Amino acid sequence: MIKHSSLTTEQMACVYAWLAQLFSRERDDDSLALLQSSEMAEWFAVLKGEPSLEAEVLQLEEKIAALQVREDATLELAADFCSLFLMTEKHAALPYASAHLEGGPNYGVIKRLLADAGMQVSETFSESADHLAIFIELLSHLHFSLGESGLSRQRIDALRRETLAGLLRWLPEFTAKCRRYDDFGFYGALSQLLLALVRLDIQN
Repeated sequence: MIKHSSLTTEQMACVYAWLAQLFSRERDDDSLALLQSSEMAEWFAVLKGEPSLEAEVLQLEEKIAALQVREDATLELAADFCSLFLMTEKHAALPYASAHLEGGPNYGVIKRLLADAGMQVSETFSESADHLAIFIELLSHLHFSLGESGLSRQRIDALRRETLAGLLRWLPEFTAKCRRYDDFGFYGALSQLLLALVRLDIQN
């Protein structure tokens, strides 16, 4: 059954862009303050208007509230990011498709999707092409493109669906590892929200 989202195409694009940023690098003091701002609370209220995201947003809000009483929150959150996403040990959730799919690295698929969307990985982004943030950034771009006139909606929508399907091949395992190994729970909650968003998106 097709489930229509209450979020607009532009709102979906903005959520993806925000999540891509959060998964691409550690938070600094300014970005942590933004997470705890009234503007962010208003944005979360919009997201909670979508029933299939409400529980995940509430969980993330709890973790953000807990950051306010966490000693050295910025440093500790950076340590969480590092241990989860930059280590190669068993107790990590590596944010690469190749870490969760059999057959090792296969950058051809994501590079083709990026090329078809008229995108390429920025030279300033030092990660490999199959990094989670690249997939999310591509979805953001495709949603923004869907909202523009004069572009082939059918072709862009096909790219969106292919990107979502590829992401869902490994995102559930990544999310499960985030939740298992993130003791504080911020990135566990964040990955849960991303998974809920992707599952909502593919139903539209």
